[in-house]
Amino acid sequence: MKKLFLFGALFLLASAVSKIEAQSIENRNWKSYISAPVNDTATFHIYSDSSFVTNSKGRVQVRFHSQITNNTLILVDYGSEETGCPDIKGTYKIKLSGDSFTLTLVDDTCEGRSFALTGKKWMAIPK
Repeated sequence: MKKLFLFGALFLLASAVSKIEAQSIENRNWKSYISAPVNDTATFHIYSDSSFVTNSKGRVQVRFHSQITNNTLILVDYGSEETGCPDIKGTYKIKLSGDSFTLTLVDDTCEGRSFALTGKKWMAIPK
């Protein structure tokens, strides 16, 4: 009986740990305020292979090819040069905390993107 109880407790603990590790910024929408020169609230729509940012009016500002591996986010803009840095890769560390996350710059030569993303607190938009 003790073995059965111990096995059950270990199973529940393993399930809880896997759910904690399963938290991700992927397949969700997040909001943050971007200061000057943008001065607007942005929504970051993050998906497994492509993502995009919209302004407060819902207009797409920039599109990305995206990849999330563990706690690392890699972005490559695509589209026109007016809306980003096409073909330039940016790498960021993700720090997820409950219903928000922040990104820490690892490597990105696109100044506008790194300014808009680094250190901002992105809040989850309820589903």
